[in-house]
Amino acid sequence: MALFKRADLKEKGFSDEQIEYIMTESGRSLSANYTLTSDVQGRIDEAVKAAQPAPVDVKASPEYAELARERDMLRAIGGEDFQSVKPKFREQVFGMLDSGDGAKPISEQLTGIREKYDEYFLPQDQPNQPKPTFGSPDKGGMPKGEEGAVTAFSKAWGYAKK
Repeated sequence: MALFKRADLKEKGFSDEQIEYIMTESGRSLSANYTLTSDVQGRIDEAVKAAQPAPVDVKASPEYAELARERDMLRAIGGEDFQSVKPKFREQVFGMLDSGDGAKPISEQLTGIREKYDEYFLPQDQPNQPKPTFGSPDKGGMPKGEEGAVTAFSKAWGYAKK
């Protein structure tokens, strides 16, 4: 329904009685479907709160726990305690560690793991044990240019003419 001004209706030729009737009826029609914002605001606020999701605690998610464990693993295997573990077994040895509350220190746990799985660890230094050598030791040198080519060759290869 349109809203009218009294002056506009007067210009159109309506009488004062007709203008009053039109204004009363238009006001009654508007007020029947009109609701004050202050009356509805409480319901609007409740609907907005209901539509908002509950806050999420990221640290309680399993993805966060997995990333935290991986971070702890990378810090531990890069530390001094794991220097005695062979690099390819470091993650596996870390998986054997107890990381719960009241767990022993890592160095003590590594000692216990070393007793069962010695092949995962680098050999401890054992002095006075000869190191294995492969091949023959180097002796001699390259042929020198001032000697004759034949004699230098025969000396280098152990060839002797008969």
